Amino acid sequence: MNKAELFRKIQQLSFVKTELELFLDTHPDCPASLDYYHRIVDEYAMLLDEYEGKYGPLTAAANQGAKWNWIKGPWPWQIEANDGVGPDSIDGDCKTYMKGRK
Repeated sequence: MNKAELFRKIQQLSFVKTELELFLDTHPDCPASLDYYHRIVDEYAMLLDEYEGKYGPLTAAANQGAKWNWIKGPWPWQIEANDGVGPDSIDGDCKTYMKGRK
């Protein structure tokens, strides 16, 4: 996966993970949902590690090491600096999307 595809997949898994957490709050005895939640969490963690290993941290909490690397490079929400990939972009096409919003 390229950077944009990996970022999008992480966003999708984050959404599914949150929805499952809310579902499990009201259905705590549903083993199929709990199993699915664990699979989503595992895949999310794997892809998050891959992304952060290649492109840097997605959150300040992911900063590793003796230096504060969070301030280096573009942050995930800086769309133009991230090849048009960010929370407000649609399929990575930031300029087209933003043109309609201005």
